[in-house]
Amino acid sequence: MKNVIKSVLFVGILIFLLEFSAYIMLPQKNIKKYGLFNIANYEILSETENTIDTVIIGDSLVYSAYIPMEIWHNYGYTTFDCANAAQLIKDSYKTLDYVIQSQHPKIVFFEANVLYRNPKNKSWYLKIYHEFQNSMPILNYHNNWKKFLFNFTNDGFNEINVNKGYKLNKTVKKGKTTDYMHVTNKVKEIPEINQEYFAKMVKLCKDNDVKLVLLSTPSMKVWNYGKHEGALELASKYDVEYLDLNLAGINIDWSKESKDKGDHLNYEGALKVSDYFGKYLQSLGIFEDHRNDKNYASWQECYESYQQNL
Repeated sequence: MKNVIKSVLFVGILIFLLEFSAYIMLPQKNIKKYGLFNIANYEILSETENTIDTVIIGDSLVYSAYIPMEIWHNYGYTTFDCANAAQLIKDSYKTLDYVIQSQHPKIVFFEANVLYRNPKNKSWYLKIYHEFQNSMPILNYHNNWKKFLFNFTNDGFNEINVNKGYKLNKTVKKGKTTDYMHVTNKVKEIPEINQEYFAKMVKLCKDNDVKLVLLSTPSMKVWNYGKHEGALELASKYDVEYLDLNLAGINIDWSKESKDKGDHLNYEGALKVSDYFGKYLQSLGIFEDHRNDKNYASWQECYESYQQNL
């Protein structure tokens, strides 16, 4: 009986230590407000409140294609990529929720590719792992001991993401160019559960006076005209603007500007997309150039660090 009691106590103490260690590894100011489990999504929380003009929510297509520092340098707008690989739409909704709580962007862009990722098709072991991550956040934040020891301030360890969510990659893996956006009458159906979450995202944006724009990032492997038509139908249903950069005439050279044979863009491709995206934002005439505003001096410092990284 004593051994059983000891075992129960040991397990209880272990769980307590894991939860406590996860608690102190999270950004201090966000502990009570957010149940974090994916650090890539939550880097925006280190930004000063209400300083981000636009946010792009989505999967790896997003963090491979949009370079906020280039947009900052050329236009003075503050953009942040809130993206992680193979993002599910329920996580997109959570991301939108905390973004709106900490920022008030004029526009939130949502990557349409997420609409076609059916969470029901996710492997059973990945579902279990995802739930385990939620219950044991230390699994995601075990490296934050470095911040705790070396970067702690009275406001918590709010480490700024220099690239604002963008992940630099200069790898070139040639893709065979195809007419992947050829016109077809077929419409790719969006899973019903994703349509439901999209409706929730639309409502959340309307309730907070934020414009939602559906966005498709150039990708020769994962996108096609059937998906375009499905996304367009959904956007039209909810009176949401839809911007498909696969049909924008950006002229991506898939033999040189992809890091993985036509799936994601590399740095050179991202430069083209970011240039187009920056001009699009400028054409709207609703954003202010912050480059001469001393309150945004940290963005220029980040740009200089970004240039050094290049």
